[in-house]
Amino acid sequence: MKKDMLTERVSIMIPGYEKMFAERGGITPSDPLEFHLYHLARYWCRLVGFCRQEPSKPEKFIETDLGACVKVGSDHTHKLIGPNSPVYEEWQVCWKMTQSILFQRPVTIEDVESASRAFNDCLRQLKYDPWGRGLDSLPV
Repeated sequence: MKKDMLTERVSIMIPGYEKMFAERGGITPSDPLEFHLYHLARYWCRLVGFCRQEPSKPEKFIETDLGACVKVGSDHTHKLIGPNSPVYEEWQVCWKMTQSILFQRPVTIEDVESASRAFNDCLRQLKYDPWGRGLDSLPV
């Protein structure tokens, strides 16, 4: 996605996302990191699913509001995972792969799936299951 287009979509998304964050609890986790991971898991799942519908053109789906959601969720998560986090190294890999699929072209379905797997590796390392089905249910 062109950086200026992404920036515009992200700036539109941020107020709604921050409102959800401010009102967290109930269905969504109240812990800030878990909140962001919970939503990011859903965004990644949807993005991969849509990209698989047209695997030769994943950018078609990355360059939508869904790609902006992945960016917003990743940015908020990135701020919370510091060098002392047990998942810091894994997150750095995930972060770089995410930035690559958002901003580098060409991008392949394999790139998208790899970035999603890197995210799931972070979830496993944190022992956090945003789906509530057990860590073994996370895609590999």
